[in-house]
Amino acid sequence: MDAIDKMHLLADLAQSHCELNHGPDIDNKDHPAVDYIVLPLGYEDNEVVETTARELVIPVCGECAQAIAGEEWTLLYCFECNSSHWLHRQLAKNKYRHHVLWLRGCPDCSNEFGGLYFNDVVPSEVELLAEMISRNAA
Repeated sequence: MDAIDKMHLLADLAQSHCELNHGPDIDNKDHPAVDYIVLPLGYEDNEVVETTARELVIPVCGECAQAIAGEEWTLLYCFECNSSHWLHRQLAKNKYRHHVLWLRGCPDCSNEFGGLYFNDVVPSEVELLAEMISRNAA
């Protein structure tokens, strides 16, 4: 993502609302976005670096951003249908260690599993995110 795209996203942040699941019967309009999760969709070859064909940009509220940065929750996000589910790591049947698991296909949109991708929050990003959340809360 180039600097102009980042500036455009920051300008739209004030009108954006969190797009992650907050539970049944909860309106996402009640959760103003404070940041974005950006997933570059593409691949990197050993010899040639491909530019990403597109980027998935998801507005998130402060509560979800803290949950992603913490060690208590793992976010499952299907980038085919944009559905999201939270897993509490201590209560989950499997042992999850990643902050976000990206699914290609899920039970909500298909009966065909297309792959699982993951990424973790970089510690410097957690500090920056915590600083941004505290500034917005004040």
